[in-house]
Amino acid sequence: MWDISRPRRTPARHRPAKWLVRATPLAAAVMTLVLGASSAVAAPVTEEWTGSSPYFRQTSASGGTARNVSVTGANDGKALELRLNARPGTGPGNGVEISSNSATYQYGTYGTRIKTADCTGLGRVGVVTGTFTYSTDHSDANGNGLPDNDEIDVEVLCAQPNVVWLTLWTDYNDANAAVRKISRAIDMRTGRVLYNCYVEQLGGDCRPEQAGENSPASVTPVPGFDSSTQFRTFMFDWQADRVTFWSYDNSGNRITLWDYSGPTARIPHKPSAFMQNVWHTGDWDPLDGPAHNQPQTAVPAFVDSTTLPR
Repeated sequence: MWDISRPRRTPARHRPAKWLVRATPLAAAVMTLVLGASSAVAAPVTEEWTGSSPYFRQTSASGGTARNVSVTGANDGKALELRLNARPGTGPGNGVEISSNSATYQYGTYGTRIKTADCTGLGRVGVVTGTFTYSTDHSDANGNGLPDNDEIDVEVLCAQPNVVWLTLWTDYNDANAAVRKISRAIDMRTGRVLYNCYVEQLGGDCRPEQAGENSPASVTPVPGFDSSTQFRTFMFDWQADRVTFWSYDNSGNRITLWDYSGPTARIPHKPSAFMQNVWHTGDWDPLDGPAHNQPQTAVPAFVDSTTLPR
């Protein structure tokens, strides 16, 4: 058994998965071309979820299952299904989650090609699909009096699948909900940045904007964007002084979602696991109104590929 303690999420016991995955040299080569990687930098490796591999395992299964399936729209016809059970408990620890094995990663390129959870016909339920880095070292390395909570998130709420949430966490104190985090929410259909805010208290007011933290001011629109019915790619490059997120339009052109180059104290710096999950939230509503009811039927997401540093 493997226990991963996550301060802002429900701690949960985890067990190794019965499925395994395989990364192909061809996939890594393709990503090198797509990302324009320098020959001096090791290209990221891409899991295609077609066989066995040492890279990932299932780390939370109390609320769902992870299995390889055939699915229309996947580049190779295969994907990893993350299926959240009907009537799950609240929080990621009660969802379904995968993580990089014992290895941790730091600066480099991460991403996923994914079809997020589809809640069509289920009403205003609270389900989150997440792709993220996460450090289990919650010491106070930055010396600000709060436990560190290093995390980089790409998340979609199933009640609003046209909006993508991007977040940089550095600190969180469970006792009083004091945080250090900056988030951006983008309506991908219109290209509007709906929210770009640094807070020091959950639910608190946005702190004054700093140079480099709110760029670009708008994003290239992607007509018809719906990450719950279409496979979409989300990537980010994490460096000590910058985190850049991007996706692709309907023609395959790269579009920058967020190029954060603000205060480096707001950038995570600790080696982290790379993870993906689907879980029920009871208190995180999308920007268009309440949506936190418990899903009464199973809700799947499909991961076509997952990219992580070597």
